[in-house]
Amino acid sequence: MENTKLHIEKEQEPRFAYRRVFLWIFGLLLAATALALRTAQMDIYVRSLIVATLVVGIVTGLIHLIKLFESYPKLLYPTIFILGLGILWSILANKPPNEAALREYYLKQLNSFKGARYAENGETHIGIDCSGLARATLWQSMLKEGIKEFNPYLLGPRLWQFWWRDMSASDMAACKYGYTKYVDTVDKLAGYDHSWLNRGDLAVAGGSYVLIYMGDAQWIEANPDDGKVVLNKATAGSKRPYFNMKVKIMRWWIL
Repeated sequence: MENTKLHIEKEQEPRFAYRRVFLWIFGLLLAATALALRTAQMDIYVRSLIVATLVVGIVTGLIHLIKLFESYPKLLYPTIFILGLGILWSILANKPPNEAALREYYLKQLNSFKGARYAENGETHIGIDCSGLARATLWQSMLKEGIKEFNPYLLGPRLWQFWWRDMSASDMAACKYGYTKYVDTVDKLAGYDHSWLNRGDLAVAGGSYVLIYMGDAQWIEANPDDGKVVLNKATAGSKRPYFNMKVKIMRWWIL
């Protein structure tokens, strides 16, 4: 009897160690991701770290689920049913987003960055640049509105592809990946009739700088000269450089 018990323990030991190793790796990756999000800019390395953490987390969860199913086999069938519903939801559901609600989330996210420090290639409150301000706030809005509406259109591949693909102001002007669409070319924003613009529209100035329209002739921008995110009104007498040059008006595909 003792030999049988010892044999079982020896068989279970490597499997237990295997699960424990994955759990430790996931914990370390989770801690590294949390630290990176607080201290580093959102670049390809941070995105890759987030993806690696998610993948290891899923694998770790599956390993522990297998052990749970071995101990409680009756849990397998309801789990398969729930997983099937999730797959069906993601494949078949194509509910159009509430455009007005998404736009309000977008403007709210943009406002939350007012005063944030300017940092080239930045996408967080630690530091952000003009294109990062326009793009990061949109995927954040898609995520929040998608969760609120339980809408796979906003939570599925469109969101994660948009999050993964970095875009500069020139990319937005060129309609790269199909995420923006051309609206018009304007000689200057200062004193221009803004009544035909939609809130959330983009103005790409000089081919490499982007501002976002907030309504009432106001534009928000992560300006390197100011060293922070600022909100200004494009009045006829404004001397701000980007209000007095030719711009391309662009619009996000989802707004």
